[in-house]
Amino acid sequence: MTTSHSRESDNPKVTRWIPGCIIIVAWGVYLWGIQMTLPFTPEVDEPTYVTRAVNIAATGNLNPGWFGHPGSTVIYPLAVLFRIWYTAMHRGMLFHPDPNLQVAFSSSPSEFYLLGRFLTVAFALTSLPLVYQIGRWAFGEREGLIGSWFSILCPIAVMHAKIVRTDSAAVFFGMLSLWLCLKLYDQPTTKNQIMAGMAIGLGIATRYFMVTLVSVLLAVDVLVLRRHGSQPQKPKGSWVGICVGFVAIIAAFSLSTPYFFLDFGTASENIRVEARSTHLGADGLSPAGNFWWYLAEAIPNSITWPQMALAAIGVILVVWRRHIRQILLLGFVIVFLVGISLSSLHWQRWLIQILPLLALLAADALNATTKFLSGRFGFEPPVQRGLILSILLLVSACPAYQLALLDIRGANPNTRVLAREWLIQNLPPGSRIAQEWYTAPLAGTDFIVFEQNSVATNRTLEDYYRDGYRYIVVSNSMYGRYLAEPDRYPSEVAFYQELFAKGHLLQQFEPSNIRGGPIIRIYELTTDVRRNSE
Repeated sequence: MTTSHSRESDNPKVTRWIPGCIIIVAWGVYLWGIQMTLPFTPEVDEPTYVTRAVNIAATGNLNPGWFGHPGSTVIYPLAVLFRIWYTAMHRGMLFHPDPNLQVAFSSSPSEFYLLGRFLTVAFALTSLPLVYQIGRWAFGEREGLIGSWFSILCPIAVMHAKIVRTDSAAVFFGMLSLWLCLKLYDQPTTKNQIMAGMAIGLGIATRYFMVTLVSVLLAVDVLVLRRHGSQPQKPKGSWVGICVGFVAIIAAFSLSTPYFFLDFGTASENIRVEARSTHLGADGLSPAGNFWWYLAEAIPNSITWPQMALAAIGVILVVWRRHIRQILLLGFVIVFLVGISLSSLHWQRWLIQILPLLALLAADALNATTKFLSGRFGFEPPVQRGLILSILLLVSACPAYQLALLDIRGANPNTRVLAREWLIQNLPPGSRIAQEWYTAPLAGTDFIVFEQNSVATNRTLEDYYRDGYRYIVVSNSMYGRYLAEPDRYPSEVAFYQELFAKGHLLQQFEPSNIRGGPIIRIYELTTDVRRNSE
């Protein structure tokens, strides 16, 4: 049986407390600035999960009515958390439907969103020990420690763990599945087959494209069968275990997402929407184009170029060594990348589930590099440890700086909140405002607000003026996408260009190193627009 090349610990007395320190640092990183735009507005996609969890908690109806991801491992735990929290804080009914919970959410939703963020942060934190264990089993103690450290130095992963989405939950179940698959490879028992299958089923219940984990379990089963091929009585038992493992996948998915089958009409419609071929700013590439985009743009932007270079060296080392555990992890990275590249869309955030594995590959390359240099120049162990620490600090400097800025921006009012405050202070009550997504959160104000994804959709400046809207608020998170593809969206581009030319710019809010959010522009429609409408 092939074993890992370095599973020994450098110094058990020292390394024993390092994982705990990493968890403590991660705890601070994830919680710093977690409130963001609350209590004014949730972040994008958060209502998708929170409102459904609130409905389940308040009514007792377990059908979420939405299966887009499907997100079961977030929605149902949220429902339980909301019911327990409301019972403890407001004397609600723990074991019976409680409509007052829905009323509480309507009056003060920010508390529920914050609780949801604590849950997704918990998923992110509990995935770190799994990253360490995977690294320890596949590469070695030192690689596991460095890999878990690199895993928290990914601003995009930290940012998405701070909002109520399925990203961090998918990381957790992905790492759990891989760890159990590695354990199954070492100890191919029926129990381990069931555990690995259940973890994979829950991963798929979190995000559909985690079905790529099945390839790892299948590869492990093939390797186990080949290992036992010379033992006449083993294959039969192995085949039974394999079947049980795949049944466990189906069972775990079915038990955690029962209404996928009971309400299959809704589920199929949601999947059709999620599988759409067009999305503003995230389409237009072939599968090969998507794959190259992930390699050349998305991955370097997620983990920085130094870590990208180390990860590339790590890939070469894995191929060269041909250790089974490492190949299984690299194989999953490749299958996952191919899987998401087959979609018509491409998103940088879809990489979050494999960023810990890229971190382990980078950690392996860093450790191998220091060992090579130490052997070449005859460094003693203390000097070798100093060298690896120096390189680690150097590689960590840029992402750590980016992460600190991310948390600072999260703790400061962003441009959306500033735009809200300016509008309240400078426009008369009852003003009619047209705005698009990613602009000022105006719920609870005295303004008459018309909002849609883009103010340029199926309307002209004359339409707004004729309907009494004198103020238009736009965000580069929307108009920037249209302006980047003028050939595809000529009418929308023309709208924005006319607004920028004829509208009177009252105020503009821009992000900075310490302030987050998009560029937000507030325009007043002038008499030039009225003349055109006449």
